[in-house]
Amino acid sequence: MTKIKICGLKRREDVEFISSLGVDYAGMIFVENVRRKINEIEAEEISNNIHNLNNPPKLVGLFADQPENYVIDIFNRYSLNYVQLCGNENLDYLSRLGIPFIKQIKIGTNMNFKKICDQIDSIKELNGQVSLDTFKKGYYGGSGELINLSNAEKIVNKYEVFLSGGLNSDNIINIIESIHPWAVDVSSGVETNNVKDKLKIEKFVNNIRSLKN
Repeated sequence: MTKIKICGLKRREDVEFISSLGVDYAGMIFVENVRRKINEIEAEEISNNIHNLNNPPKLVGLFADQPENYVIDIFNRYSLNYVQLCGNENLDYLSRLGIPFIKQIKIGTNMNFKKICDQIDSIKELNGQVSLDTFKKGYYGGSGELINLSNAEKIVNKYEVFLSGGLNSDNIINIIESIHPWAVDVSSGVETNNVKDKLKIEKFVNNIRSLKN
């Protein structure tokens, strides 16, 4: 069954809702100067209450080019299960963290497949996971622009990765049936007016769960 991650969460009730749907991962963004950045009060409320849920999603904190000590402090403070690194963090940085991580790799139309595979192999050697997202200048992720599926398929066929970039309830069935990703990750695709929309979340999840994969 395809794993599901809902990202850019800021409200306790949204985390409770995705938990009720059996979503596997909940993403909270700690990147400075981005629209979906969570504040301390919101993060504490989610962290303090998630363990009361019957089937809590794993908590993922998103960061980009931020000091290692800050990332580790947030990981411990809010009892995260993973950190997701969305910037230009290199292998030395990743190896020093000493905590479970997901490294984002952005791909576009022009992709050096061997170079990407070498990156993924190095990340896997550090016991890290990988998230694919759309390359769009000026964005760490969450642009809502559909990932290049032809290039993504080459990677998905070789590795278990999170697939993100422009996913929504209208295209997710076709994408999963076409390239069979291990996990999918959505943020803007389940929002209305920049706010998480429970109807869109439910439709996204139900469409995935309807598939025999």
